[in-house]
Amino acid sequence: MTTSLVRQVLPRPRPRPRTRPTAADVHGTTAPGFAAVRHSFERACRDAGPPCSQGAALAVVRNGETVVDLWHGTADPVTATPWTGDTLAPVLTGSHGILATAVLLLADMGALALDRPVGDYWPEFAVRGKGAVTLRDVLTFTARLPGLAADLDQRDVENPQLMALLLEPHSPEADPRAAGVLHGPWTAGWIAAEVIRRVDGRELDLFFLEEIAGPLGLDIHFGLVPDQLPYAARISYDADFRARFPAPDGSADDGGANLAGRVWNNPSPFPADAGIWSESRRRHAVIPALGAYASARGLARLQGILAADAVRAPGEAPLLLSRRTLDRARSLWAEGLDPLLGGVSAYGEGGLQLLDEGLHPTVRSGAFGHRGPGGTAYQAWPQAGIGAALVRGRLTAGPGARVLDSVADAVANTVPGAVVDVVARTPRTAA
Repeated sequence: MTTSLVRQVLPRPRPRPRTRPTAADVHGTTAPGFAAVRHSFERACRDAGPPCSQGAALAVVRNGETVVDLWHGTADPVTATPWTGDTLAPVLTGSHGILATAVLLLADMGALALDRPVGDYWPEFAVRGKGAVTLRDVLTFTARLPGLAADLDQRDVENPQLMALLLEPHSPEADPRAAGVLHGPWTAGWIAAEVIRRVDGRELDLFFLEEIAGPLGLDIHFGLVPDQLPYAARISYDADFRARFPAPDGSADDGGANLAGRVWNNPSPFPADAGIWSESRRRHAVIPALGAYASARGLARLQGILAADAVRAPGEAPLLLSRRTLDRARSLWAEGLDPLLGGVSAYGEGGLQLLDEGLHPTVRSGAFGHRGPGGTAYQAWPQAGIGAALVRGRLTAGPGARVLDSVADAVANTVPGAVVDVVARTPRTAA
């Protein structure tokens, strides 16, 4: 486990009042024109089960202004702590888009380049067939390194530098399916975090805090410090959630090579005991690919900033990332049907997940962000100036209520005739 002690002496956010609202109610506000979004969120919360057993939050930012800020239910059923607008939810596999944003910032600074080999920054990595693996390959899950052969446990993954050492002598997967595994839960994070450490000198958590979350006032963190623990949500699963992932014994049709075991059960990111993710040790740990914690407000604001930066005039000063970097980061690089999980995924060159335009293509044109597990999602809609985020404490098997569709409905009714995005959507390589 590595936790930056420096974070504990940095200025803390101003104290927040500890109110205890009634968990059964939906709290918060919506701007005019977004009342239907509240109804959709209320319906989704009712469908998820008793408020004492789960909680959720939804936030939407339009052109820098918060237009939806809602929350409901219980953040921690064990302590009966209610969800508030400041609750920090584990983003789990949805952390990838946040991690990619950190790498893209370093690229924007000129400190690294996505198309250069990882070995240029981390020489020990460039052995056993990995010499040509680029950062772009890592961020788009096309590096053929979706899992580790070494037998790992839940404690091991809390030490990113140990994981980096284990990856150094590792060879790319020989299993041909590995090139199409577009949902690797662990390894991309360890590689990206080690590159950040070697290029910048700071650990991922401190780099993200000092360069992104702190300056922009975002409640998003890689690992938590002690005074943030009271605001952390406890995750749980519904009865069928874990069934969508390969069985622990690798009994899925795996060709005898047990690729699924190495990727999804070494160890499982969703262990049978969900309480592992609520242990203090786990919450303090820096786990790059799964360990981001965020409020819905923080995620929505980050996506709103990226949405604004994505449509700035060339040369105009960005809030976070330049138009040039975002144009490239959103240009389709990899797309395919994941051979282990099913489902089609697409990634831009910078590792940002490219999302379906859905029922309102003008509103969602050029949408990117990330879909997390069990209904968690955050999205940027550049042409509409929208950043939206839905976070949940209870992870469900199905897609859940399409709350973000109701956001698109509301935006379509208030912002007619959005301009079509011009970022390239032609693949440059096959996944």
